[in-house]
Amino acid sequence: MVKLVKSAVKCYKKKTKKTVGGQRKTYEYNQYLVPLKRSDNLDCSMEVFIVPQEDLADLVDENGELKDLSGKKDEYESKLDQYEADFADLEWKHSKLSRTYKELFSKHNKTRKKEKELEDKIKTLESDRGKLISALKAERRATEKLKMEQQPVNKTSPATDVTVKSDQIKLNNENIKNKDVNEDKEDKDIWTVLRSRLTKKEEEKEE
Repeated sequence: MVKLVKSAVKCYKKKTKKTVGGQRKTYEYNQYLVPLKRSDNLDCSMEVFIVPQEDLADLVDENGELKDLSGKKDEYESKLDQYEADFADLEWKHSKLSRTYKELFSKHNKTRKKEKELEDKIKTLESDRGKLISALKAERRATEKLKMEQQPVNKTSPATDVTVKSDQIKLNNENIKNKDVNEDKEDKDIWTVLRSRLTKKEEEKEE
């Protein structure tokens, strides 16, 4: 006769922390507990089998005796083979997902590193831009100051200087021209006087 102990499976939520890929993560899982009574008379470290109640009718008869399971041996072996195949498939999928996770995590780290480098470059460019703007403003102020300092010294513009020089050249040309005219006039006056005197002398000889 098979000794049967009736109990209920209880579940408790349990949390644990693990470091995965350099990051601290919290995982939650179920912890199962089968409470026993003192009247069950089970010794410590005793090995037992737990069978769901819905499957008990296939194993034990009404008198608590094990049924003859020899006829179902092939069925159990078939199910066992199927379970082993499913387990192997799950292990392969788990291995594949693990590799995929590692690849994605590596890409994520590379992306974060590139983003950090870009952020540093942006900060450097913004700093250089601020320095250039300050330098340009300082250069502009220095140029304006230099212009203000030069304005009292250069009272006349280059255009005015050119006009003055042109007027001076014209005045000099006119003076030279007037001088030549006066000299010609003086020469003509002297020649007229000499000619008049010669004419007068010839007239006196004829008399």
